[in-house]
Amino acid sequence: MAKNVFRNLQIGFGFSMAILLASSAVMFFSFRNQRENKALMDQSQRIILNSQLVLIDLQNAETGQRGYLLTGQEEFLAPYRDSRRDLPQHLGNLVNGDLGPVQESRAQQLGRLANERIEVLEGLMAQRLSSGNLSPDHLDRGKSIMDSCRVLIGEIQHEEEARVGKRSEELDNSTLTTTILFAFASLMSLVITAILFWKLRGDYRRRAELQQELLEKDSDMKHRLNIIRGIARQVTKGNYSVIIDDTKKDDLGNIAESLRIMTESLKKNFDQLQRNEWRKNGLAQLNSGLMGNPGLEEIAKFSMEFITDYMDLENGAVFMVERSTFKVMHTVGLQSLPFSEVPLTGGVLGEVYRTKRYRVLKDLYPEEFKLSFAQGEILVRQIALVPIIYQQECMGILEVGSRGDISEEKIGIISDFCETIGISMAAAQSRRRVQQLLEETQTQTEELQVQHAELETLNSELEAQAGRLRVSEEELRSQQDELLISNQELEKRSHLLEERNQVIVARNKEIQEKAEALALSTKYKSEFLANMSHELRTPLNSILLLSRVLTENTDGNLNQEQVESAQVIWSSGTGLLTLIDEILDLSKIEAGKMDIELEEFRLADLISELQQMFSPLTKEKNLELRIENGLPGDFNLKSDRLRLEQVLRNLLSNAIKFTENGHITLRVERTSGPGASVRFHVRDTGIGIPQEKQKLIFEAFQQADGSTRRQYGGTGLGLSISREIARLLHGELTVESTPGQGSCFTLSLPLDFVNGEQIDVQNEEPIAPLNKALENPAIGPGILIPQFIPDDRGTIVPGDKAILIVEDDETFARLVLQYARKAGYKAIAVGRGDLAMEAALRFSPKAILLDIVLPHMDGWQVLEGLKSNPDTRHIPVHMMSAEQAKKSESIRRGAIDFIRKPFQNQGFQEIFSKIDSALSNGPKKVLIVEENPKHAEALSSYLESFDISTEVKSSLEQGVKALTSGKVECVILDMGIPDPGAYETLETIKGQDGLEDLPIIVFTGKSLSGQEEMRIKEYADSIVLKTAHSFQRILDEVSLFLHLVENKTSSLSPQVNAKGSRLAEILHGRKVLIADDDIRNIFSISRALEKFNMEIYSAIDGVEACQVLESHPDIDIVLMDIMMPKMDGFQAIEKIRSMEIFSKLPIIAVTAKAMMGDRERCMKAGASDYISKPVDLDQLVSLLRVWLFNR
Repeated sequence: MAKNVFRNLQIGFGFSMAILLASSAVMFFSFRNQRENKALMDQSQRIILNSQLVLIDLQNAETGQRGYLLTGQEEFLAPYRDSRRDLPQHLGNLVNGDLGPVQESRAQQLGRLANERIEVLEGLMAQRLSSGNLSPDHLDRGKSIMDSCRVLIGEIQHEEEARVGKRSEELDNSTLTTTILFAFASLMSLVITAILFWKLRGDYRRRAELQQELLEKDSDMKHRLNIIRGIARQVTKGNYSVIIDDTKKDDLGNIAESLRIMTESLKKNFDQLQRNEWRKNGLAQLNSGLMGNPGLEEIAKFSMEFITDYMDLENGAVFMVERSTFKVMHTVGLQSLPFSEVPLTGGVLGEVYRTKRYRVLKDLYPEEFKLSFAQGEILVRQIALVPIIYQQECMGILEVGSRGDISEEKIGIISDFCETIGISMAAAQSRRRVQQLLEETQTQTEELQVQHAELETLNSELEAQAGRLRVSEEELRSQQDELLISNQELEKRSHLLEERNQVIVARNKEIQEKAEALALSTKYKSEFLANMSHELRTPLNSILLLSRVLTENTDGNLNQEQVESAQVIWSSGTGLLTLIDEILDLSKIEAGKMDIELEEFRLADLISELQQMFSPLTKEKNLELRIENGLPGDFNLKSDRLRLEQVLRNLLSNAIKFTENGHITLRVERTSGPGASVRFHVRDTGIGIPQEKQKLIFEAFQQADGSTRRQYGGTGLGLSISREIARLLHGELTVESTPGQGSCFTLSLPLDFVNGEQIDVQNEEPIAPLNKALENPAIGPGILIPQFIPDDRGTIVPGDKAILIVEDDETFARLVLQYARKAGYKAIAVGRGDLAMEAALRFSPKAILLDIVLPHMDGWQVLEGLKSNPDTRHIPVHMMSAEQAKKSESIRRGAIDFIRKPFQNQGFQEIFSKIDSALSNGPKKVLIVEENPKHAEALSSYLESFDISTEVKSSLEQGVKALTSGKVECVILDMGIPDPGAYETLETIKGQDGLEDLPIIVFTGKSLSGQEEMRIKEYADSIVLKTAHSFQRILDEVSLFLHLVENKTSSLSPQVNAKGSRLAEILHGRKVLIADDDIRNIFSISRALEKFNMEIYSAIDGVEACQVLESHPDIDIVLMDIMMPKMDGFQAIEKIRSMEIFSKLPIIAVTAKAMMGDRERCMKAGASDYISKPVDLDQLVSLLRVWLFNR
């Protein structure tokens, strides 16, 4: 109550103070406005005064000027001079006053008019002083100006007078407002005082009433607290049935309600503890009863009786799963069942078995479910079916019935009992199986004992036969003595033969060692020449480049002698480069690495080019060049055009060099007959070659004149290289010469260059099975393939589905042929492995069934030959054999599957199902697992251009998920640097059902060791290293595993050709920055990339690299060396990345350290990719293509 009184006093005082402060503030602002209005009125009065003074000054000046003009006396000018002195001051006061925009404009205009008026007055006085005559125009102009000044001054005064009247009215209003507010504030203070008095009197009256109410409530609260205290004592003694009946909504009522809730919660918790104790006791008793080694029937009997008794149930039964049926093991409280076994499928039992969840049947019909007793019948209201589960497998079902409701709690306890029963049943089944195995072992032991007795009898018989054999042996011994004498004579003769053979073997060994030493020395020489030629090229290219720049003398800062010296350097370097090229060609030829590229070209074009090339040289030496082409103008020759041109250029150059006068003739003719050929004759009228020197000139580094006084220079390599090239082209180079008359060199080339006889100049060895097949004359294109069994080869027409059966077992081959016809195929059968390749090429079957064990050539060799030939590699091959072979090995080599003989109809069905699946149309799906998104995008786009569907995942875990969720025919896995996790993932993939035969191609940029390669091949089917041609190699491997038909370039659509060739042209016209402190590295990389028409920029440190990028922001990619002066590669990459324009510029880090962690450090600095020195050109080109793809 006291608080209310105090609050009312505060409110009254607050309102009074608020009114006082508000009225004071209003009066303050009102007085301030009055002062401001008074100041503004004073200002307006000053403006009116100043304007009036200006008008007075103008009038005084005009009056003085008139007196002077009329009288001509100077004393009349006194008013004029005073006005001239005061007018500027009065105008300044007027303009500098607080004027509005309009008034200020008028004041300024008045100032200009006043000045003009003074000027006019001075002009009139000057006229009066000079001539005495006044100009009427000046008088009119002065009058007009004076009128304008009066009008402006009138406007200014009128404006300010209106403003003064308005402000006077505002001042009066403000005074009236202040008076009214003061009266209102006084009235409000009186009203608030009266209200406050009335409020305080009411508060004191209510205070007395409240005091009486408090005394009554105190008595009631004491009574209720005594009741609550008594109930709390009952609860502490364990009596939870007491109830508090206190419904009042006050604090004591809330305490009573909380005490009631606490009592109910304690009762619920104690009930739950009792139920848990009851459940644990039940499990303990059940476990105790099932201890020992009881059988299945004992377990079922004890469990069913215990559950019905412990759970207070009326009846029940135990069903156990045996051989796809439910077997009734034991019943309690049930009448005899009409069945002992129930099928697993169908019905409520089947549903519980399938879902592994319990089922409760309620609201049963009384006439169908009841128990019979002597006194009468009892109805069963509910039946529960609970599965018996062990290790996620349903072993049986427990059925119980009850007259009352079966609660969820009872179902949970029965489920716990079923888990224990399941464990006991599983243990009993295991004991039963062990017992069965023991019985079988005993039976087998008894059988072995019987067989042992039979063997002892057989052994006795064998001993008797051995005695008879000893008698025969004595007879043979006598015959052996007779033969011994003959053998001694033969031994003497054999010793003589052995001695002769040893002499022959020793001589052959010496010859072989000499041949090997000669071959080894030739190899070392070739390798040395090849290495030296490559080492000399790098500095020589710089010499040629710089000397060429000097000879051009673009800046004009070299004199004639210096230019000639540069030309000598360039000419000498060119000659040295030619020599190195010849040495390199010779080393290639001797090492067997000269490439022959066959093409069909028009011979007349080549001869025309040679004529244009050598005509200037012959004219320079006053020689005549004659061309005699005896072949038609449209004649085409199939050979290596570049190598043929090299030989003819060498022959013509020699002819011109060794001929001082006369003519040079190039004659081309064609020979007929069995060995038809084209012959090129190069004849000259030069010095000729002696007969004894004609063989020597074809040897390397040999000339006809090899003395120190020789007249003609040269290395002696040209003719040696030309002869070896002629051999590679399956031709011959010969010479006819007479000293003093000239020489004639003849090059003969065959008209038909046979591919099968081409010399292999690549590093890879030819495939052995194909070589054997090609060498076997029995399978030539003109030889008839023998008919192994009657087949369908004579009835096959285009469009038929043909299948080739390669099987040496005639009976089995007939069975396969019959089933192939049933499957809708026409079959061709061959019984030898060496005939399989020719049959596949001739009949072009849709599929091939290939046995492994075959005469002449086994199935593995045939499969390798088929998959190595572009015309047959797409044909699906299904392997079969009676021998044990790995299915994964067949798939790795390119087969679609493997089956072991013998097999039944189901095996035939599986074979042709696999074949039909392989022949199905539609794009094949390939999974690409690659952590670098740019690499994955480039490879995916390349494969999709060949109608191969791809799916890209960035990690091994995502790849495994994709394999399990969708159908994938092949996997391309980029392992990077293999680690144990990658091997475990490969093992996981191969270990999953359905994926054990999935082809896996490992795509890696790391050079693998032998151990790593063997480890990967345990799981992967192929390994491809990242090089410039790695995408084509990937396409070949994918085509092999997916059995794709190889597309010919001519048959591809323009769109597909554009997509396929885009990768090869992606570097064309691109700009690359090479940052390296070694100028030789910049030069070598630049030289290599210029072949791809790339534009090269260079920098020798990180600072210069950043400057080049800033001046050429259109650069497409950067090759950044790491070890550089001033600013290393890490700092340069970070600086480039800090520029927003280069945030996504591809940067490939190049380092020679190749230490562990370099790659991670480069990537952390901001590099896009990484390559180590020495730089592999193929890998570099591959990286450039990947990072410039779609950029």
